Amino acid sequence: MTDWGTASPRRGEVELRPVPQMSVGDWQRFHRYFKDREIAKLNGASPIFLPLWLFKRIVFGEEKSGERIGYAIYVAQSFIGSVEFYNLNEPPRQAVLGILIGEKTLWGKGYGTVAVKLALELIFETRKFERVTLQTLDHNARARSSFERAGFQLTGFADAGKQRFAHYQITRTQWLALNKT
Repeated sequence: MTDWGTASPRRGEVELRPVPQMSVGDWQRFHRYFKDREIAKLNGASPIFLPLWLFKRIVFGEEKSGERIGYAIYVAQSFIGSVEFYNLNEPPRQAVLGILIGEKTLWGKGYGTVAVKLALELIFETRKFERVTLQTLDHNARARSSFERAGFQLTGFADAGKQRFAHYQITRTQWLALNKT
């Protein structure tokens, strides 16, 4: 099992907490986000139809395998989404980032960008990973802008069926250069 500790990095109102620390109510809200059609569409996916107990089992199973590590995003102590790294085992020292802000009233307020920056700090400083990649729908301008503000650079586009994805990456070296103190 990947253990990234119990640290809860914080910047302003935004705090990341390891997924296992989520309350029952947070899990119910998290499950509801993944069932939402609008949110799923922005992720290039379909809404889930799993019961809550199975959803939790899958998330914990992925964490236990070491393939994924996730953090719950809190704003002013209220759960609003998650940021995660997955595909941690291949290639070495590289990860794929995913983020979901489920509270639609908080979209466009910068919380996702702050959460991504905190997550990058964890993976680059604490775990010494060398590269983080991600993909988002080409037309999701809000997400693309957020990733660019966090330091990601566009590496290209790819079509998958009827959808076009923008691919991004940031290396540890790039991140360190952007975050010199």
